[in-house]
Amino acid sequence: MKAVIIEDETTAVNSLKAILAQNTVTPIEVIAELESIEESVEFFRTSPHPDIIFMDIHLSDGSAFAIFDKMELETPIIFTTAYD
Repeated sequence: MKAVIIEDETTAVNSLKAILAQNTVTPIEVIAELESIEESVEFFRTSPHPDIIFMDIHLSDGSAFAIFDKMELETPIIFTTAYD
């Protein structure tokens, strides 16, 4: 399974990758780590879409929901955040 992580905090990315590595049922390959809305939009416009996306809600350049204003994604998304 190919995954993309959209997260602007390195510690959170590393933590999530460690959790994903523990999954022995379905190996998950992280094919991209994206830090911003603009970087994410560019990636999805130019690259094959992954099987799943792990997305933080608050990114350095705004709310990750702004990605959906710029394009349509049909890939399943799991929202990850350290905030309530």
